[in-house]
Amino acid sequence: MEHDAPDDAAEAAEAAEAAEARPDERSPVFGSAQRVVESAVIAVATSTGLYLVGSVYTDAYYGRMSIEVTSLDLTPPFIALQSAHVFGSLLEYPLALLFFYLLYRLLTSRIPRLRSWYDRARQRFGRVFLLIVNLVIVLPLVISAVQAGIDAGMASTSSVLSEITGLMGTLGSLLVFYVIWLSFGPRQVIISQIRERKLIPIVLLAALYLLDSLIATANGAVEDAELLLTGEADSSIEIAFTIAEGVHDTLPSSGLLLVTARNGNYYVVERQPIPPSRRPVAYIVPFDSVDSARMQRVNDADLALEDLVDDIMDELATPIAPSD
Repeated sequence: MEHDAPDDAAEAAEAAEAAEARPDERSPVFGSAQRVVESAVIAVATSTGLYLVGSVYTDAYYGRMSIEVTSLDLTPPFIALQSAHVFGSLLEYPLALLFFYLLYRLLTSRIPRLRSWYDRARQRFGRVFLLIVNLVIVLPLVISAVQAGIDAGMASTSSVLSEITGLMGTLGSLLVFYVIWLSFGPRQVIISQIRERKLIPIVLLAALYLLDSLIATANGAVEDAELLLTGEADSSIEIAFTIAEGVHDTLPSSGLLLVTARNGNYYVVERQPIPPSRRPVAYIVPFDSVDSARMQRVNDADLALEDLVDDIMDELATPIAPSD
């Protein structure tokens, strides 16, 4: 009986260790499930963001030419694909942020003196130094929010863009207050918070970046539409109709530019001088109301690529004299 107590204690300790080990045994499964969920969330967020960007682009592009976008009955894949028009500008901020972060890590690993200089500056200036670093990181988004508010006050915008601008101002103010608190409170850099997957900085930066992308998308769409309106776009096509017999002709005889042809209709707009009118006149011409449509490019086609291919083919076809 005297030996039972130690045996029971040893068995209890082994049982406790086994119980503690069981979660660790299941952790790879939970880790894999977590990664799958995170990947799914990222995929859904990315596709939703691309659709929002494409939706804003199409609405601003066709709306600038006095065409109601809902009449075109565009498909969701087509709308999402329009984000490719501004995809390069959308990546500027995250790529610049990633570039400078990787450059910082590379230089501090190769040149220890830079790391020691950073640590000395952080110790010497303390919270003020952290505030400067954090403000530099978020400054492009904050400046975009301020600029969007100024532009909205100077020019009339749609109700959707006005709401986006107001929300950008609110999120920009919250982000500034957050980096101030982060610098004087926990005394951390916002990049460290993101690496630790803190929810607040990720949501603030992602939301503000998305809204800024929507504003930039709308501005880019308006610029593209104005290039088409004035005939300066490479895709500007002049169109002239031969109206079918018995159909009342209300179209101008010339100066029409083709916007698109969908759902049995031609969508055309009157060509504008520079600067274009803020209220261009557009027409919807049913296919069955015309006998024929004559189309011609406004600008000469760019043959640079064709010329390059021809030069390469000529070089390949030219016999080379054998060397001695």
